[in-house]
Amino acid sequence: MRRLLLVIALVVVPLAGAAPNAAERSAFVTRSGARLSLGGLPFRFGGANIEWLGLAGYGPSDPAGSHFPSHYEIDDALTTAKEMGVRVVRSQTMGDSVGCDLCIEPARGHFNPAAFERIDYALESARKRGIKIIPTIVGDDARAGGSGCVYLRWRDISVPGCTIINMAPFWTDARVIGDVEAHIKALLDHVNVYSGVAYKDDPIILGWDLLNGGGSPTPWTRQIAQYVRSLDSNHLSRSGAANVGLAAVDACASFVYPHWSLTPAFVQSWIDACRSAGKPYIVYEYGWDLTNFPTRPSLSGFLATLLADPEIAGDAFWALEAHADGHGWMPIPADTSDPATARTGESGQWWALYYTGRQTLVMSASDMAARAQIIRSHNYAMDGVRRPRHAIPAAPAVTSAAYSSSPAGVRVYWRGSAGARNYSVQRAPTRRGPWTTLCRRCATDLDDGYVDMSSRAKGSWYRVIPYNLDGRVGRASVARKASPG
Repeated sequence: MRRLLLVIALVVVPLAGAAPNAAERSAFVTRSGARLSLGGLPFRFGGANIEWLGLAGYGPSDPAGSHFPSHYEIDDALTTAKEMGVRVVRSQTMGDSVGCDLCIEPARGHFNPAAFERIDYALESARKRGIKIIPTIVGDDARAGGSGCVYLRWRDISVPGCTIINMAPFWTDARVIGDVEAHIKALLDHVNVYSGVAYKDDPIILGWDLLNGGGSPTPWTRQIAQYVRSLDSNHLSRSGAANVGLAAVDACASFVYPHWSLTPAFVQSWIDACRSAGKPYIVYEYGWDLTNFPTRPSLSGFLATLLADPEIAGDAFWALEAHADGHGWMPIPADTSDPATARTGESGQWWALYYTGRQTLVMSASDMAARAQIIRSHNYAMDGVRRPRHAIPAAPAVTSAAYSSSPAGVRVYWRGSAGARNYSVQRAPTRRGPWTTLCRRCATDLDDGYVDMSSRAKGSWYRVIPYNLDGRVGRASVARKASPG
């Protein structure tokens, strides 16, 4: 994860040009020298990290523990990404999760069809939206110190205080390397239940992120990258600048987190090394909040620097969250109530981005929302297209309309609509109306639903109408009748 201040070994691929079309969706990203291309056209991208698409609460801790995201949450996140001009999403848990009941590989050599189903669905959701995906093979596990530590425990290898940057036998033990290769083979050979396409043959995957953080030793990187290529000749691979000379490494990659003293100036030597080797560079995680860039102009200036350097093939902010199934937003990952930890530690209080804005212990809702628009503008600029108007939000779905005793009335909940700033709530005596507006653009996804305390509430019908950031109205939800108290 971003707490690790080193380059990483990984695989990647980006996108460019105009709106995605069928040809782009069916084409693999390729490399020619220091440039990437898609369908014969140059390819640069602004991207997002959505690490939880395969399994939530596996990397950053989650109050609900490890759990599968719902299909709605996956769709909402990727629809939001598309609205932000994102062409590439990096998702750690779409390739890495080991040692837990819901993981891809719960126990050594045993693989979980239910975990693959959620990844399959995310790939198809991304395909519909023209978004390419970068999964990770070895990454973070908040409970275990890192997925590499799980592999070590499977072989009864003890490493006191094991973390992803302190797991030395992982790089050299032949049995452990064999276990990693077995995981890779199961992953690449898996056939998507929705598309019927094996991951190794799927062009919606841009490449394989071999290792998250903590620059891997060259011998390990060489063996793993060559093994991936022996199974999969379609996708690119990336690593840190120290491994750029390896033939199986297609691009360099690093984090940029001034929060962790990993500043743009610090990273410049890696960019230069990659430039000298004639391979493209990807800033595959960057911080966007005020602990990384104290002002919005400083964030804009950083992104303008990336845009101006043709060596930078793409970038992706950490990390996009989504609406929760049922109502409101997904919880803040790696949450804390301590203001000092919120600002200086590893907490989503500073790095979790909720597109229309949410107040945290570090960020105001308005500053978060404004920075999201700076990132949106940058993403479209990286793609070489004019920034469009905000999309019209899809119809929400009322999930509950039930009598509440405190305060007395009918409380209405709905699943949020991606890109909606606020909502109107309407009531009618029948499914077909006539409709009375109770709340005109005064409800948001930050509220605890909406409570109708009038004497007409019981037995009435309710619907919710979304509005985008420009105030343009979307379709109303399907009406729902209030249940009796």
